[in-house]
Amino acid sequence: MHSIISFLVFFGLIAYSEPEEKPFIIIELFTSEGCSSCPPADRLMSEVVDMEYDNVEVIGLSFHVDYWDYIGWKDPYADRIFTQRQRSYARKFYSSQIYTPQMVVNGKYEFVGSNRSKWNGIFEELSKKEPSYLIVLDDLEIIENEAIIKVSSTDDRQVILNAALVERGLSQNVTRGENRGRQLQHDNVVRSFKTRQFDGQLNTIRLEIPEDMDVSKSSLVLYAQDERKWEVLAALSETLN
Repeated sequence: MHSIISFLVFFGLIAYSEPEEKPFIIIELFTSEGCSSCPPADRLMSEVVDMEYDNVEVIGLSFHVDYWDYIGWKDPYADRIFTQRQRSYARKFYSSQIYTPQMVVNGKYEFVGSNRSKWNGIFEELSKKEPSYLIVLDDLEIIENEAIIKVSSTDDRQVILNAALVERGLSQNVTRGENRGRQLQHDNVVRSFKTRQFDGQLNTIRLEIPEDMDVSKSSLVLYAQDERKWEVLAALSETLN
């Protein structure tokens, strides 16, 4: 459990002078503990983000949506903001509906989150694509119940910048709803999230750290998206411990 502490974590300047960093893949999984078809997708994402890759960084974010809470089990990690984000993606994909489990990869592809063969094909394509934007994490400070992030870019294009705190190794005994009697395992669950317009100038983002979040099992994820298409242009991840 996260305790109220005060310390400074300084990563300094991450040098992105040229767009030559290795390819990256951002997985946004929309899931719910109230959905009986979601556990296989949760396991697939945990598997692919835990693998070691030579030439690509795979970063996962598990967004728990709240629209399954009504059937008997309230997902403790669900947030209406995440449901709204999924609805925004639906509009980008010209879809009239949202569903779980859904994987959105690099803001460009969407598919049923447990579809391993679909993931494998997309991975092969994206693992060869280099970043087209540059993110600089200038400073990361954790004071009491906040992560204070300073970020900039050497690129002055207007983009959407997302910042998330994700927690690994979560477990939940579900006592009601479609997954009643099951113990569910989760990785890279989004515990705090903000999104904003970004023009590359030094920017400060404050993310609240939930009281029950274990900092030692958590990471900061930053990723930039094209304003119009929402395609992910660059991403980075740093552990908090």
